Amino acid sequence: MAIFGRKKGDDGAAETGAGGNGDAGDGSKTPEPLAFSPDKAQRFFDHAKTVGETGNHQYAMQLWLSGLRQDPSSMYGLESFLNASVNFTGKPGKDLAKSVEGKTEADKYVQAILSWGLKIGDPSLAVKAVMAASKLDLAEQTHYLGEQALKLVGGKPKKDHYVKLMESFERVQAFDLAVQAGDAAVRLDPSDAGLANDVKNMSAQSSISRGGFDKTGEEGGFRSNIRDADKQRQLEDSDRISKTEDTIDRLILDAEAAYRDNPEDMPKLQQLVKRLLERGRPEDEQRAIRLLMKGFETTKQFRFRQDAGKVRLRQLKRTLEKYKERAEAKPDDEKAQQEYQAAKAKFSDIELGEIKSAVEAYPTDLVLKFQLGQRYFERGDHDQAIALLQDAKGDARYRGRALALLGQSFGAMGWHDEAIATYRQALENKASLTDELQLELRYGLMLSLATKAETDSDLASAEEAEKLASTIAIEQFGYRDIRDRREGLKQLVVRLKAGG
Repeated sequence: MAIFGRKKGDDGAAETGAGGNGDAGDGSKTPEPLAFSPDKAQRFFDHAKTVGETGNHQYAMQLWLSGLRQDPSSMYGLESFLNASVNFTGKPGKDLAKSVEGKTEADKYVQAILSWGLKIGDPSLAVKAVMAASKLDLAEQTHYLGEQALKLVGGKPKKDHYVKLMESFERVQAFDLAVQAGDAAVRLDPSDAGLANDVKNMSAQSSISRGGFDKTGEEGGFRSNIRDADKQRQLEDSDRISKTEDTIDRLILDAEAAYRDNPEDMPKLQQLVKRLLERGRPEDEQRAIRLLMKGFETTKQFRFRQDAGKVRLRQLKRTLEKYKERAEAKPDDEKAQQEYQAAKAKFSDIELGEIKSAVEAYPTDLVLKFQLGQRYFERGDHDQAIALLQDAKGDARYRGRALALLGQSFGAMGWHDEAIATYRQALENKASLTDELQLELRYGLMLSLATKAETDSDLASAEEAEKLASTIAIEQFGYRDIRDRREGLKQLVVRLKAGG
């Protein structure tokens, strides 16, 4: 990252270059760049964490931002700030804005993060945050913020947003994401031949970069990767779809040697974890968990902790399957049934905890919020489910499913007007719904209308419910209990018309 590579002159002062406090070439003075200090940043972060635990989220946000100004490359600081911003519900004070005043690219990055954090659902602000990160060559931050921005932009697609994201991804050589954004832009404007050509070129660049061909002849390039028979063998072993036990063992030994030579290199740690999980012995999984937790402790990046949790859940899932098989094989064995139910409850609790931790770490990830809301719904905790699903419906891919669960949650709480309004909202955009989901939503609307009709002696609701039951029966006569529902609603309409 060029911005972090500033050298010092003989007098110990930072050389400013074009971005320093000197002559910019046109006689004007440019702002003096910040002297970045990860140590100072960590002191701000430690204070921010303490303050955040007291519930003073605005001051915590200010401290996280102050730390990010000292070390913009900190993913820990970025994720923690966004978490604090989601928890902050008040009106931001002047001190918060003043804490990020400045004109350097680092200042602009922190300002963009603040703006988006205060309006986390705004796609245009998300795009600006991605652009600011890419201008600092913050590849990991650009990738992380960009994934969130793509989800938000997908809710209300705009060509300009996708193009800006594409350019930002290209700047940090995240070509896969650049192609994803570019393809979306082309779909919105197929007539833009220049854009289509740019995306085509980036798609080729993505393939080249993955293979290492763009560095042919350079030290560390493709030729250097296969410059001896041992390296060639590693590449061939890695590319085999079906690996023998000997091949897996050899790959693990290679990954162990690479990691042992540089234990602070996180990609090498991840490669060793990958190989261990491919072999999949119980001791391999335990070691993978230890390595991932070490990565989390070293980097403070939650993704390592998250991956360790996934391995634990995989282990628990296998144990749960054994209890399930035993219970199904012995349906009259009370002990087997109780053990299965206890194992299922334990798995559910741990899975819920893992998803909850992920939502806390990635508060803008609407997919995670949908998953957590779904789990709370399944447990009958509708208050918790509703808050999460209301956020999750902002993701266009999950909007219909989130609204379906929201409608059911409102109905379970006896909030039938809210349930009816939610189902209607979900059915407004039928083009984005599968036939199965449309049917589920119409059935849910029918149930809520029927309950309202019974509770409030509302003839109009009863008639609408009967009509829905009739159309569902015509389309799919065996759907759930639709025949009985239709007959019951016909009788309800007759009774309400008679004044009953």
